[in-house]
Amino acid sequence: MSGSKKELERERQTAIKLYLSGQSVSSICDKLNRSRKWFYKWKKRYENKASDWFKSESRAPKEPDSIDSNIEDVIIKVREKLMKDDYAQIGAQVIAWKLNNLGVENIPSLSTINRIIKRNDLTVQDSEYEKKGTDYPNIPVWFPNSLHEVDFWGPRYITGGTKFYVFNVMDIYSRSLCSMPAQNKGSKTALNGLFKAWKAMNEPDFIKFDNALQFRGSNRHPRSFSSVIRFCLKKGIQPIFIPKNSPWRNGHIENFHDTLQRKFYRQIEFENFDHFCNKFEEFIVYHNANHRYSPLGGATPNEVYSRDVLNGEEEEDRNYELPDEIPISDGYIHVIRLIRSDLKLDVFSETFSMPEELQYQYVAATICTDAHIIRVHDSNWNSLFTIPYRLTKK
Repeated sequence: MSGSKKELERERQTAIKLYLSGQSVSSICDKLNRSRKWFYKWKKRYENKASDWFKSESRAPKEPDSIDSNIEDVIIKVREKLMKDDYAQIGAQVIAWKLNNLGVENIPSLSTINRIIKRNDLTVQDSEYEKKGTDYPNIPVWFPNSLHEVDFWGPRYITGGTKFYVFNVMDIYSRSLCSMPAQNKGSKTALNGLFKAWKAMNEPDFIKFDNALQFRGSNRHPRSFSSVIRFCLKKGIQPIFIPKNSPWRNGHIENFHDTLQRKFYRQIEFENFDHFCNKFEEFIVYHNANHRYSPLGGATPNEVYSRDVLNGEEEEDRNYELPDEIPISDGYIHVIRLIRSDLKLDVFSETFSMPEELQYQYVAATICTDAHIIRVHDSNWNSLFTIPYRLTKK
């Protein structure tokens, strides 16, 4: 859509005014003949609270401003206070939010706050996953419940030797978490954890797993698929399986596991499994209400959920029961793999030969259960070719 600079700016302001009046995102996009992607871009700019959020951003480099010593002292005190809270986040985004609540004017940029933290020896070493340079077939996340990441955390142990796990589901758009402690990590536990999450957050379009057997199914019968895959297909949800031995490809949930370990598990001596479950529920409620994420403009998961999911939308009353048998429904299962020097594509322990031009490239192998084929895509989701893949739908 074209228009003058002022017309485009007025259109952006109109979209947010309609949103704040309670109209749903879908109706706003229909009225303005704009995509949801466009709307969420300008909504994010608005939530950053800049007075000129509706203007196109200049790409000119910005010169750093000198920092008032009084503001620096406040930043140091806020950082030190946050570091004493076992559950609290302590990063620059949270500090900036605290400064805003304290009524501080001319709040420094996040990079400036980080420099103040560093020169006052208030840094904390965090682990990071290695970033890969090869193009990867990501799924864009523009809406709530576009994509959920899923994984088990554990095993962990409580005094007396009790072994347990936690099944975690995160909505990547809002960073909302729903979790379920359990004493095993089987497929039924995973499904019960998904049922709990979907009741709380609604069903996603895509759901991302690692390659554990409880998620994908048997090595001996790779085309039979697990009950987890079958139930996802039944609900119209598309499972995505990340490359083998690549936990950073489930990076959001893995980062939460690190937070869970440092901020919760190591901080409390649990008397028994029930005590763990009670305290863990408190921790998840605290996370969703208080943890602030930079990609969310400093908002908490609950704030994003209340704005984008509940605003103008009706929640469905969802009840789930696990049937005795789940046939393989029509749908799509995406298996992402790096093609190595042997030029083999591994799909649930079956291998298929790939052409030389795909060596050291990521591909997305989409199992199309209705057409009984695997459609191989490149890292940009362009279709390359198909492979026959006969299924018995029972």
